[in-house]
Amino acid sequence: MQATSVTWMATSSVSTSQVSAQVQTLTKPHWLGALAFAVLIGLSAQLSFDLPGTTVPQTAQTIVVLLAGAFLGFSAASLCIVLYLFAGLAGLPVFANGGSGANTLFGPTGGYLIGFWMAACLLGYLADIRKLRRPVWRLFVWMLLAHMTIVATGGLLLSFTVGLPAAWFNGVQPFIVGAVVKSVIAACIVLVAGVMIRRQ
Repeated sequence: MQATSVTWMATSSVSTSQVSAQVQTLTKPHWLGALAFAVLIGLSAQLSFDLPGTTVPQTAQTIVVLLAGAFLGFSAASLCIVLYLFAGLAGLPVFANGGSGANTLFGPTGGYLIGFWMAACLLGYLADIRKLRRPVWRLFVWMLLAHMTIVATGGLLLSFTVGLPAAWFNGVQPFIVGAVVKSVIAACIVLVAGVMIRRQ
């Protein structure tokens, strides 16, 4: 019950005051980009597998979340995650393993979904102020920080249900290596895309 309450408050803040002011400034390309990445996040959520010792699935969607922030900027990235979350809440099978509905979004693992919004907004803000540039190590650090924001938020809200020790061993520790690997992948994609754009 506590986890549900905390997640609901976080989701409410995402969908109202922190987003409404930004939506008014978005152009048609921003909306299309946000919608496209929301679809990609839903599709990549189906590329998942279970790690030994944890019931939280490992998915490819966190890479897409990081890319959404890096490519869309703060406003469109924020909208992208909100669209994705509301699509799942409306019943579309866009969460991991085809999940959907309030039971998933407001359940014990809903914190990871809220973490998507936080990570995308962080990278979107950094993209807006042109911080996601060379050197390569700095881009990787920002990607990893955003990814660990997802893991930490998910683990924190999971702890309201299972306790801190179980949340660490079940919802944080198993995903650290994956966070590093996927952050490297996301950083490489951003770098390659930047090179291709400059050559045009």
